[in-house]
Amino acid sequence: MSTREILTLQFGHYSNYIGTHWWNLQESNFSYDPAERSEINHDVLYREGETSSKKVTFTPRLLLVDLKGSLGYLSKEGSLYDDDWEKEPNSSFLWNEEQVETVEEESAPKTPFIKSLDENPINQLQNIKSFNLETDINSWPDYLVSRFHPRTVNVIKEYQHQSSDKAFDIFNYGKNIWRTNYFSTDFCDSIRQYVEECDLIQGFQVLLDSTDGFAGLGTSCIEYLRDEYGKSILAFPVIEGTQSNISASSLIKAVNIALCWQQLTENASLFSPLCCGEDGWPSPGNPRSFDHLSYNIELKYHTSALLATALDTLSLRYRHKNYTWSALSDLCADLNKLGRKTAATSLSLPFPMVAEKDLIDVLDDMEGPLWTSLTPSCRIHDDKSMHSVALRGIPEDRLKRPPNEAKEQLKKPAYKCSSVHEMMTMYLAYSCHASASYLTNIQTPLKISLPFPQIFKQNINKNGDLMTWAVKEDVKSVPVMAGLHSGSGIKNMFETLHSQLSRIRSIKKFYTFEESGLEQDEFFECLNYLQDSKEAYEDNYM
Repeated sequence: MSTREILTLQFGHYSNYIGTHWWNLQESNFSYDPAERSEINHDVLYREGETSSKKVTFTPRLLLVDLKGSLGYLSKEGSLYDDDWEKEPNSSFLWNEEQVETVEEESAPKTPFIKSLDENPINQLQNIKSFNLETDINSWPDYLVSRFHPRTVNVIKEYQHQSSDKAFDIFNYGKNIWRTNYFSTDFCDSIRQYVEECDLIQGFQVLLDSTDGFAGLGTSCIEYLRDEYGKSILAFPVIEGTQSNISASSLIKAVNIALCWQQLTENASLFSPLCCGEDGWPSPGNPRSFDHLSYNIELKYHTSALLATALDTLSLRYRHKNYTWSALSDLCADLNKLGRKTAATSLSLPFPMVAEKDLIDVLDDMEGPLWTSLTPSCRIHDDKSMHSVALRGIPEDRLKRPPNEAKEQLKKPAYKCSSVHEMMTMYLAYSCHASASYLTNIQTPLKISLPFPQIFKQNINKNGDLMTWAVKEDVKSVPVMAGLHSGSGIKNMFETLHSQLSRIRSIKKFYTFEESGLEQDEFFECLNYLQDSKEAYEDNYM
């Protein structure tokens, strides 16, 4: 059967932080042992190719965009496909080399991790304690393990990364970039080339920064994808968790977020905002609390790892090798009922499997919420909701004890279940009243290796199980659960953003928006969109 491929697009610096972790995670979880058949169909997100020297490659089916100066040491074309003419000393040129003056820009330094990666395969590197990644990493290429196709990386040359003189911080700046022929023509050609390589493309997944110009650029591309290809589009507008003082720039970011969501509602099949802060606006707020993690919300390297873990897990639904009929379109259709195109993202990391306990006992002892929301200003309700949940890392031999050892387990109704999928489905049916749940599960845990950050507390053993004492082991793998959810809890997200932006009486106070072409009527229309969206997620909505 033909693979139903998906093209991934990343717009913005923080989105590329997340994407880097995501691709690193996928490659660290590749199975090269023929005796251990992978449960994941990696062909959905990866493409097989060939270099000019006939070397087979396996690279992400990916297009990413960032600003000039953000790539550091990384070449735009990458190093995987080298042109033959660059290697041949006898190549002829159309100019006299002796009369040409060459000026080379000084190359950016590589981090110790990347230097070690150049010299050794990733699986031969020492453990993460050998590197000081928290202080060494200044950009996403500083911990990039994946190798990219030459068409993957795209740079916006009009704007410099971290420039204070000409910031790429307004929604319409991105829309204006899309309207330029030099960018949209080349970018659309790259999309077309990827699509034409596919046997049966099923859609697109898009990560985009939602607080700056990349929101306008990303949503313009999504509108093009909808009109040109008519396939499912799952989008994740992201917000950095870095704390900052509330200022005029905070309101500018909030306006960008609202404009981004409005366009996503019109053109995407489904979208889910992501942020490790509880609030999102006017500042990200307190960090989301995970019982068994200790992370620094000020480090993009940390927060992007959490978001990437959630994306890698929830996307198992349309990457599962044994369920090729489960498509991206099914996921979107399940969660965008009645025109509700917004979903909340959840993560349980690690899924709380206690050492020496079976799943039946863990679920029976479960207290508190099953999942932690990664969507700002949104609490995920168990009841009266639609849930698409993915669970990985619970092998069938940890389901329950055999009858001769079961003891108290025999008295539990769940003991009749014969698989992890059946028992977890039963748990969701009992714990989520008047809800519909779709569960995907695989037995393989998420392998944790370089350069994933050290964010697990000391009571987690190397297999990801919870211990009652500090074991101080390097975590090698963990069980994870993540999901997308549609329910009344999303109402508060729209309500708080609408309340924040309603304080702006005139968009003309922000001259940059007016200069970029945003009209007052367009801003008021966006406010009305937020109000309508809030009402659409109320329990009495029909």
